[in-house]
Amino acid sequence: METFTVEAVVLRTDDFGDANRVVTLFTKEFGKLEANAYGCRRARSPLSGATQMFNHISAEIVHGSKVDTIREADILNFYDGLTKNLERLAYASFFFEIVNRMTFPRQKEIETFRLLKKSLPALNNRNPKIAALIGACQFMETSGVQLNFSRCVRCGTEIFGDAAISLLDGGALCMNCVDAANDARPYPEALRKTFETMLGFDWRDETKLFFNSKQILAAENFFVDYVQFVLGSALKSVQFIKSLKSLPNK
Repeated sequence: METFTVEAVVLRTDDFGDANRVVTLFTKEFGKLEANAYGCRRARSPLSGATQMFNHISAEIVHGSKVDTIREADILNFYDGLTKNLERLAYASFFFEIVNRMTFPRQKEIETFRLLKKSLPALNNRNPKIAALIGACQFMETSGVQLNFSRCVRCGTEIFGDAAISLLDGGALCMNCVDAANDARPYPEALRKTFETMLGFDWRDETKLFFNSKQILAAENFFVDYVQFVLGSALKSVQFIKSLKSLPNK
């Protein structure tokens, strides 16, 4: 059987049986892969620590006729803040669920791998909501389904000031074209500038990002609607986020 080694980010895990786990990896070499990690949930298993969600790992995988199997795995980077803090866990799960559900197995997407890898330190250390929304914004740009945020999708006019935006039409609408859209919603200048800042964000920049709470809430609500519109179904992580917001002091 063929054996190969990959650099990967653990995108999702699903337990099965008494001690096993299906691990969804986003790899540098092959894009998204699923592999079984047998016995990894046993305390003494050498795979126990490495096959946790959000880990950046190196894994040796055996390619089987029906399923692949993780034989060995080493942690390259471990982000414990994502599992110790519920808000970080919720927003990291939101971003990772979007990537998982909008990518297909064994399609090499090096930019998506790099984005996941670059986003993890920010999700672990910076404002997790902002980091997740930046990740989602940049991922949608590379996925080919991004909306046009800066020009009218109907006439091509550059957008200035307040305007409208349509999911069905694929982006911003100037005030001359807004009546032609069936699902136009308000698109304030502040929201457009938020999206433009997120698209241009350099993950290596340690400068603190400044967004007011209204900007972030508007961006979050928009991206939830947008992604669920593209997928045609709800994101499970959104319910997790809503449950946290209902807790005291949230």
